[in-house]
Amino acid sequence: MKRLCSALIIFALVCPAYAEQARHGQAVKVNIAWRQKDFPGTATLYEVKGNPGLWETKSVANLAAAPVGQPIAGSSFELKPGHKKRFALVVQNDTGKPMYFFAAPHTVQPEEQALGFKFKCLCVNRSYTIGPKETWYRIVEFRLFEDFAGTELTVTHTLIGIDQKRAASASSDATMPEM
Repeated sequence: MKRLCSALIIFALVCPAYAEQARHGQAVKVNIAWRQKDFPGTATLYEVKGNPGLWETKSVANLAAAPVGQPIAGSSFELKPGHKKRFALVVQNDTGKPMYFFAAPHTVQPEEQALGFKFKCLCVNRSYTIGPKETWYRIVEFRLFEDFAGTELTVTHTLIGIDQKRAASASSDATMPEM
């Protein structure tokens, strides 16, 4: 027992953020941020309504047809280590033309917090289409591992607008697995 206590004290000194978090079961603030390049849409986060499958992705006539509840204020939420959260990414196309885009792989700030989470998101080497006057959504999942050591992190995607030809050539194989 004495050896275990000594090991825990040393661990707490070496990794104080983890020790503090573990002692208090502290939730981590998760911020989802966006940049756009040649893409007029704005992505927003929504709570999931019902039980849609992970990575369900559709372009629907209006938001009421999507399995979403309330918007997630500030695109931020709190999550305890060892837990996961499903939510919807939503983009509305208010134009009379289809919109085509893809997401560059996400970045994390601070970088030292990039260890210990999994985001099953939209940056999976696929292109997406939003029909004219339609709303696009994708059901995603964010998971913190039990030993996540931070208190806050920001995950940023860049949404990049592309033309129809490039969209058709990228991810046209519906059997391609998600990552």
